[in-house]
Amino acid sequence: MNPLPRFPARALAAVAFGVAFAASPPASPQGKDDQWEISSKVEMPGMPMAMPAQVVKICVGKNGKDEDFVPKQNNCRMVDSKRTGNKFTYRMECAGNDPSTMDGEVNFGTGAYDGKMKMTMTKSKESMLMTYSGKRTGDCTAPAK
Repeated sequence: MNPLPRFPARALAAVAFGVAFAASPPASPQGKDDQWEISSKVEMPGMPMAMPAQVVKICVGKNGKDEDFVPKQNNCRMVDSKRTGNKFTYRMECAGNDPSTMDGEVNFGTGAYDGKMKMTMTKSKESMLMTYSGKRTGDCTAPAK
């Protein structure tokens, strides 16, 4: 039996709860912006089962940037990104006790999108994969930034 990879608790929390979109404010009931429902799932090599899917709602301004749809924590910053047609690719770096890099892509459709992100721990080189999808569910009012 293979031992499970040892991911620091903070790294697991960053990915598992990164879906909470720390950089995005919660959705409001009515308004001129777009309310999205996002479902995400995290898989780790060596784990017999994926973590349960999580669903959150966010409000993104009509003039929101592509990176507003990318799950991230406050200690992460976008270091590279590119939009070609309906595909947005990116690279993020995250600081802290357990630094990491994240490479991902988002494929946008009409009122929906899906994406994936691979997180690699800088020190241990261990990785995790997050897949996510979103669908527009209504209107909201995004707080001013």
